[in-house]
This record gives sequence, structure tokens and C-alpha cells, in this order.
Amino acid sequence: MGSEKSRFLKRDDGTVYDSVTSVTWMANDSFLDLERDVSYSEAEDYVKETNKKKVGGYGDWRIPNIHEASSIFDKEKLNKDSKGGDIFLDSVFPPGAANCTWTSSTRGKEAQIMFYANGCPYWYQKDDKTISHAVRLVRRDN
Repeated sequence: MGSEKSRFLKRDDGTVYDSVTSVTWMANDSFLDLERDVSYSEAEDYVKETNKKKVGGYGDWRIPNIHEASSIFDKEKLNKDSKGGDIFLDSVFPPGAANCTWTSSTRGKEAQIMFYANGCPYWYQKDDKTISHAVRLVRRDN
């Protein structure tokens, strides 16, 4: 009997390729890199800094849209967030990340987050830091 093949390919450059959606994720989210929560504008700054550093050799990282962010939620997979709580992300992503990610879906002063503890999207003020907001960046090969 063979083991189930993972949809994710972990690369040595700190990235994770998703064979289902054909996007590449940063393995770490901003919480793991910065060791703090971020507002939406800080998430945008994190994108700029990550692109300057050419993480994984790429300079086109971006905040995921809500569909991309929700695509990695998996009720069958269990991981731990920065506070030791359960989140439903594949173990290819390192434990200790935030329990959500900002997305590029916005309306006025709000942006949508994807909450990995229950798989639900929520709208939050872009400057809100009351829960562990972070961002996990994504890119698509052209």
C-alpha cells in the first residue's frame, strides 16, 4: 500500500508549491517571520520587504485573495497556531503561525481574513490587531 500523495511540495527555499491550485506559498507567515501581529498596512509593507529580499528567488509575492486563502484550509489536517491552538493547515506549513491571514478582498476600511481555526472568512478593520492577524504570501508562476 502506498501512502497518500501530498498536494503540497515543500521546497528548500522556504516555499510550498500547491499542485491543486498551481500557486506557491511562503512556508512561513508574517507572524513567524516578524514575531508579532500585523495590521493590513503592515501586511502590505511585509509584501514590499519580502519582494525586495526576493524570497525563494521571486519578487512578485502578494496578499492572497479569499479563494486562495481558503484553499489551504483542510478540516482533515491539524496544525498549531502561535498560541498552541488548533488550526486546520497541512503540516507542510510550520507550526506557530497565526490563526488567520489577511486577504486582498477589501471594502472601504475593512479587509477580509481567512480564519484557519474554523475555515470561515470574516471582515475586520484594516487596523485591527485584536486577534493574531498575519499574512501568508502567495504567488503564481506566469
